Amino acid sequence: MEKSSSTRKSSKSEQTKRHIVACYLSLMRQKQWDRISVIEICRTAEITRGTFYQYFGDIYDLLEQLEQSLLRDLSERYASCSKEAHRQWPIESFPTKFNYSPPAMFLVWFDFCRDHRDAVLALLDRKYGDAYFVKKLKSLMNHEINRMMDHEGTPNDELREHFVHVFTELHLLSTQTWLDSGGEAPLSVDDIVNLLNTMRVGSVYLRYKEATDPEYSRIMGTAGVEMR
Repeated sequence: MEKSSSTRKSSKSEQTKRHIVACYLSLMRQKQWDRISVIEICRTAEITRGTFYQYFGDIYDLLEQLEQSLLRDLSERYASCSKEAHRQWPIESFPTKFNYSPPAMFLVWFDFCRDHRDAVLALLDRKYGDAYFVKKLKSLMNHEINRMMDHEGTPNDELREHFVHVFTELHLLSTQTWLDSGGEAPLSVDDIVNLLNTMRVGSVYLRYKEATDPEYSRIMGTAGVEMR
C-alpha cells in the first residue's frame, strides 16, 4: 500500500530531525557541548538555520529533547524487565533459592547503549559531554540497582550505598571502553555482564554467611586486619 502524503512528510521530518541530532553528536566528540553553535550544526548537516529552528529552539532545547528521549527509553526498558525481577526470599535460603543468572537489567543496559552508541559516547565523554546528564543517568541506574537488591534481601545500609555507587561506576566505565573499542574490546558484553553478576552474587553470599556462619565476624574481622 502506498504511503499517504502526510505519512511521507512525517517520515522525512523525522529523518531530518535525526540527522540534525547525529551531526550535533559528531561535533560533540570534538568540542564542549555548550560551545557548539547552531551555525556549526547547520553547516555540518547541510541545512539552513530555518530548518534547524523548525525542530529546536536552540542547542539547549536540542540537548534537552535528546536526553529526555534517552532517559525515557531506558526507563521503559527497565520497566519492561521488572516483571522478570528475581524474587525475594529469606537469606537463609540462599543455597537453594538464589538465582545466579544475570538479571535482565544488566542486558537491558547494554542493549540500550548499543542502540544509542553515538549519543552515549558523546554525552558520557568526560571532556566534552554533559555532566548533568550523567548525574541523571546515574540516579536512574541507582534506583534500578537498589530495586534489584531489595528483591534479593540485601540490607539497605551504608555498605549498600557504597556498593551501588561502585556498581554504577563500573557499568559506565566498562560501557565506555566497550563502545569506544568498536566491538574489539578485551572484554565482550557477556564478560562484562558476568563481572557485574559476580559482584551481585558475592554481595548476597556475604549477607548469607553473615546470617548463618557463627565465625563470620571473626573471619571478616581477621581479613580486615590483614588488609590493613
